Amino acid sequence: MNRQTIVMILLFALALIACKPIDIARVTESSTQQEAATIEPLTAAPLPEAETATTEESTAAAQESEHPAAQLITAFTEPAATNGELLILYGQVLDVNGNPVPDATVEIWQTDATGVYDHPGDAGTGNRDLSFQFYGTATVDVGGWYAFRTIVPGRYEPRPRHIHFKVKQRGNTLLTSQFYFSDDIAEVQGEGMFQAVGEGGDRLLLQLVQGEGQLLAHGRIVVDTGIGAGSLPLTPGQGEGPYYPVVDLAAYDNDLVQLP
Repeated sequence: MNRQTIVMILLFALALIACKPIDIARVTESSTQQEAATIEPLTAAPLPEAETATTEESTAAAQESEHPAAQLITAFTEPAATNGELLILYGQVLDVNGNPVPDATVEIWQTDATGVYDHPGDAGTGNRDLSFQFYGTATVDVGGWYAFRTIVPGRYEPRPRHIHFKVKQRGNTLLTSQFYFSDDIAEVQGEGMFQAVGEGGDRLLLQLVQGEGQLLAHGRIVVDTGIGAGSLPLTPGQGEGPYYPVVDLAAYDNDLVQLP
């Protein structure tokens, strides 16, 4: 028996005792409104200590199937062919009024699990993981959602773990920045590049959530499209660094753990 039915039975009983009529339509409407849910990033619900990791993963999996980005996330069907912790990085590209940015593309580039870039400027690039793609491009859907399947990057000393990203629209760059991980907050806050962002730095932090066989991280990106001020703060920009790929990123897909 669902909660709405229980509420209606209790209210009928109270009404009979008090000999007063009850407005069924109003009760139904109230119960329905209480059960309505808004769209949130995928997160694992807090669990009692006695609950198991399997239950937590099942909760996250159920949320994946109901989320607007579910179709993008579940499109990665091939088994991973690289080393490292699997990560689904997903989110929306929005303007300052919360509207999806049409025709936007998101580029990312990062290290492999051992902290090595695929770039001639990285002295260790000869030892990189050849089964990893290192960079990719995702085109947003009609709701502004994007998704990548990648891995949690290794540390490129002395920097904390991070994923570079760039947002473009019809070839024009709207934003260049980096995502960091909230698990590394002490290390991140001690870095000068992150400190330069100021109070907006929290908008660059990714929270890792355990999904079904993979980690999930929600990264919302708000870009300046030239419409002026709005209700959403802009995602802070950061430099692209010395390892921006020397290849055409448009030629690479959004699955970094399966080479084409």
